Amino acid sequence: MKQLQSTKKYQGFSLPEVLAIVLILGIFAALGTPSFLSWVNKKRVEDVLAQVEGALKEGQASAIRTSQRCSLTITSSSVAANPSNCLPTGSRDLTQVNGRNQISGVTLVAQNPDTIEFSPKGSTSSSNVFVFYHPDQSGGMRCLAISAGIGIIRVGEFKGSFPPSSGQATPTNCHTSS
Repeated sequence: MKQLQSTKKYQGFSLPEVLAIVLILGIFAALGTPSFLSWVNKKRVEDVLAQVEGALKEGQASAIRTSQRCSLTITSSSVAANPSNCLPTGSRDLTQVNGRNQISGVTLVAQNPDTIEFSPKGSTSSSNVFVFYHPDQSGGMRCLAISAGIGIIRVGEFKGSFPPSSGQATPTNCHTSS
């Protein structure tokens, strides 16, 4: 009987190869983390802006539909209506991200007092500019402008200095597409 020669072939990676791969992945993670955090903060600002814009449009439509005055109070933490039926879907909690238990951290600065009142025709007697930004990041500041008169609501990019003050929350610093 002939003995079979067994040839052992080792499969897998050696320790230096694994360490090299872990090192390369660590470098990529270190380079990508600031960019990822910047994207997350911009997304949080966009989310809060969308919630406020939606509440304003809902309050304006509700004022027209019910033929009554609707007053919305906007702060960094919430949007509330008076009377409460002006927001049929309810008040907005701006401290949470997409309704989850993650703090948004978004700050809001307003040109004028933070109450907007819509008439039964959907118009408003005062204009206002709201600036939304994340305190950890100077880029990605957004703004929402409400025109006096027919109450046009527009969103845009805020071009003032960081952090913005209420004196900078003006229509000239809010660059909207329309």
